[in-house]
Amino acid sequence: MTERNSREQPVPQGLVSVRADLSERELEIIELVATGLTNSEIASQLMISKRTVDNHVSNVFAKTGAKNRIALINWAMDQGKICRDGFNCCSLPATPFQG
Repeated sequence: MTERNSREQPVPQGLVSVRADLSERELEIIELVATGLTNSEIASQLMISKRTVDNHVSNVFAKTGAKNRIALINWAMDQGKICRDGFNCCSLPATPFQG
């Protein structure tokens, strides 16, 4: 049995803790998914095709083990890639929720 780094967050069953495989673009896609954008909206914002976004999202699901967007956001929060209500580290711009 190996020791875990004390700063490492526990990972929900079925999700991968390693993020080394994720490209900068995939991390950007995760951040945009976390803001609630659809794949079409992400494509428009990044000025790439929706199909390219679909491929990135699919690759991110495969690399993280997430089966849907909610599981992906939970994984990203656990890994400190996004924040909610000021918790975790956060590279997203501070924008108020408009619901």
